[in-house]
Amino acid sequence: MIILGLGVSRKETKKMHKFFNNQDYFDLDYESDVKNFSWYNSENIVINRIKTLEKKLYTNTNSSKKNFHVTGDIAFYYLPYIELLINNFPYIKFISTKKSKKHIFKDLKADIQTNSSLPARLLLFKKKYKNHWNDHDGKKWEKDYINDKCYPKYDISDLDKSINMYIDSYISEVRKIQRKYPKNLKVFFTDELNSNYGKKKIFNFIGIKKS
Repeated sequence: MIILGLGVSRKETKKMHKFFNNQDYFDLDYESDVKNFSWYNSENIVINRIKTLEKKLYTNTNSSKKNFHVTGDIAFYYLPYIELLINNFPYIKFISTKKSKKHIFKDLKADIQTNSSLPARLLLFKKKYKNHWNDHDGKKWEKDYINDKCYPKYDISDLDKSINMYIDSYISEVRKIQRKYPKNLKVFFTDELNSNYGKKKIFNFIGIKKS
């Protein structure tokens, strides 16, 4: 079985990755293609990722010692490619998590803070924040040559407004896809990862019996 996990913030996806890999016979990767991936025009990368996971699962299944039954990848950047993947690999299950917009915003703001001290910002021209959602020149915000390309871009100069637009559009798109493909994608509350009841709901969705 192959599953893909996604969420608005990396704090959510990291928690999901830990959750799945703490289960018996699960072996999921995290942001496997982040160095080469882009929010736009990465169709070949995502298709090849699934083919790689299929090969990984096949090799494990045919080995004398089966180490896992479920594999996959967790990454926020799968969102724009979900329909492409469902159309090409209709058996794949997608898991997304949700929590309040206030907490998501807080997670994203913490993730883009550079932690550069005031002297470093003054003397070394370091910036306090990154801005993944604007195609900027690095004068106002810190450049991140790996992660910047993995997010959508908006023609908005205000950082907080860009973050809010990203949150709203991400949540809206996930809901739309869930309505269209309810057998492939399901959204769970982040807190459900901490409860036995939530775990049972997740495993029932992906088709695994867990006691």
